[in-house]
Amino acid sequence: MNSMTNRELEKHLFNSIVSVYGEREARAIQRFLFRGLHGLSDAEWLLIRNDEATSEFESAVKQAIPSLIQQMPVQYVAGKTWFCNLEFVLKPGVLIPRPETEALVMRIAEKYSDFSGLRVLDIGTGSGAIAVSLSVLLTRPEITAFDISDIAIEIASANAEKHNHSVRFYKVDILDKSSWPAEDLYDLIVSNPPYVKESEKVFMQPNVLKYEPVLALFVDDHDALIFYRSIAEFAWINLKPGGSLWFEINEAEGDNIRQLLTEMGFSHVEILTDLSGKQRFASAIRQD
Repeated sequence: MNSMTNRELEKHLFNSIVSVYGEREARAIQRFLFRGLHGLSDAEWLLIRNDEATSEFESAVKQAIPSLIQQMPVQYVAGKTWFCNLEFVLKPGVLIPRPETEALVMRIAEKYSDFSGLRVLDIGTGSGAIAVSLSVLLTRPEITAFDISDIAIEIASANAEKHNHSVRFYKVDILDKSSWPAEDLYDLIVSNPPYVKESEKVFMQPNVLKYEPVLALFVDDHDALIFYRSIAEFAWINLKPGGSLWFEINEAEGDNIRQLLTEMGFSHVEILTDLSGKQRFASAIRQD
């Protein structure tokens, strides 16, 4: 049997999944998967698009099709994603980093671009996207990251190693004070904790609910700020005077998070919007 050309392989994948996703999303998935598998730039790919596909590449694409038809996120199928222009290893059990979180990282990187040697803590690191990206974008930072999940720490450690940046990872349940490490002082604490309410599941894509880790996404409606309260309490103890706390937030909880942080004694509490104009981030300062 003759091998396909790379262009024919593109068409084969697209035709195999278009009935599941529709044309636009199927095309985006095809491009993402191919980029993940061949590792070439768009320009490099165009140069070989009409060439015969290698047997390894053709096999990898065809093996991916059943998972894509089952609506497994393409990031898991490819085993990687991109965040802040960096490639991250990924696998099921670890949350797929979102573009909104990139915006949070870039805000922090821009605000602290003139600083060197900042001590930074990322709580609930997942794939390590925030921690590793800040280790690349900031000047000689000292970065620590917590997560409750063994698989998250495994993947995040692999991503730090992949980019040749040192990040200290610890298994910590931020809701359990007995698991908190000994007091340590940081210049900046950042977190993208679980914030999707159980009642909001009906608005989520089915493949998110089926494949992504629920522990990293959802909170009970009756206590939607449970993680913010614990992290803010930890931050109050472990931020240097003048240190800052940064959150990604549920767009419906901005006012409640402002009130929570203000009542806990934080100053300069700000609720910030994302590119869509939604309340998506919070920042605050730990004063003396």
